[in-house]
Amino acid sequence: MIIDCHVHMAGGSKEGLVKGLDAAGISKCMLFAPHPNSFIFRGEKLSRTSKERLDALMEYAQFSERLIPIYWIDPLEEDALEQVDMAVDAGLNGFKVICNRFYPADERPMQVWEYIAGKGKPILFHSGILYSNPHASMYNRPVNWEPLFDIPNLKFAMAHVSWPWHDECIAVYGYWSSRKESETTTAELFIDTTPGTPNIYREEVLRKLYTVGYDNEDNIVYGSDCTSEYDPGYAKAIIDMDKDYLDKYKVSEEVQEKYFSKNIQRFLNI
Repeated sequence: MIIDCHVHMAGGSKEGLVKGLDAAGISKCMLFAPHPNSFIFRGEKLSRTSKERLDALMEYAQFSERLIPIYWIDPLEEDALEQVDMAVDAGLNGFKVICNRFYPADERPMQVWEYIAGKGKPILFHSGILYSNPHASMYNRPVNWEPLFDIPNLKFAMAHVSWPWHDECIAVYGYWSSRKESETTTAELFIDTTPGTPNIYREEVLRKLYTVGYDNEDNIVYGSDCTSEYDPGYAKAIIDMDKDYLDKYKVSEEVQEKYFSKNIQRFLNI
């Protein structure tokens, strides 16, 4: 089984998305709601209510259980906590965030993350260079997430291995791992390998992740960064490339199964 943990709802159709998953050999995907009004995604700025964005997402999720609904939330919106309740009541599986004008550890966002953790839902964050919104990459360096380790029972992922700060991302994971071992955190950190990483860096990133010596085999997940206009050729090319590199560095079939499906199932509690 392969689960794509990183698909944006943008263009295409729900029928076409499922066909694209079939063509790529992918069983399920985490599908992100359309982006909040504060965000510019691939040149597009929306003007939709939070309910309209959630309804659009849930229409896809109700079409097929293979489409796992993830609500994209802006923690600076005045009704962010109400949006969390609305999304949880609708049956979503988690939240998506891109820090485009705030640091993840700012006071208001931290309140929202704590609230989400209290609902038992995970958060997948963009991390690393940010092309979509101007002058926002500074918010997305990996060390900015260290204070989230203090949020009880928060489960969160840092996407794109924080490229080009992938070494820093791995070091932050090492810091979290040391706190886990010393029982000074109940938060849990995952690393999403979604590109991000240009192909020339892909082997380096996977080699470092799987040979660094940290206890991380249960916390690394695969994603494509495709949209709902799903490109199966692209997704499959990433899968094949990753498998080649994982084989090269003697990552066992059991651990590869965790990478492609079991870890994200645990992240989502499914």
